[in-house]
Amino acid sequence: MPENPPHDPHDDPADPGAPDARGVRNTRDIEALKVFTHPLRLRVLRLLRSEGAATASGLARVLGTTPSLISYHLRAMAKHGFIAEDPEASSDGRERRWIALNDLRFSTADFSGDEVAVEVADAVVMTAHSDITDLFEKSLRHVKSMGLDWQNASFSAAPALRLSAAELQALYEELFAVVDRFRGRAEDHDADGGRRERVQLELLGFPYAPAP
Repeated sequence: MPENPPHDPHDDPADPGAPDARGVRNTRDIEALKVFTHPLRLRVLRLLRSEGAATASGLARVLGTTPSLISYHLRAMAKHGFIAEDPEASSDGRERRWIALNDLRFSTADFSGDEVAVEVADAVVMTAHSDITDLFEKSLRHVKSMGLDWQNASFSAAPALRLSAAELQALYEELFAVVDRFRGRAEDHDADGGRRERVQLELLGFPYAPAP
């Protein structure tokens, strides 16, 4: 999903496709952003991020679609540097494997002054939010069959705060520092033998006006 932070002064405007000092690549290319107006591409990126290298056939099985359709979407994502062929995959002619290179992270501030680009950015945010809302509603039924451990571990929270823009930026940085520590755990079990499942987070931070 898009991780849509406020503008980050560490980003290098001279090279909008390059990672910043933290290793994060913010998307400022509107054509790259358009790739994710299709929800299936968000789901593919989510799986590659959470589970590591995968083939089009493997992704198609999980997502309930065809390998040819997944391959089409993979090529579109690879064109803009979000994924790539796995360099460690064998070259014996078998189906290629793909890996995620970058999350979709962007700031709407980077598109200010371009009405079309802002509309695209807003559309990607709403597409991702709608997709995760659907995923959450399905998970409410699924988690009930997974036992008390998962029911206790699952959470939903919506704290309301009063912050300045600088404080919201700092909160974003701290939250993602924690999230980043938990990335890359593609093995089926943790060190204590607990089974790992796919877990989705949705983090939103925005100013709002109270409803009248």
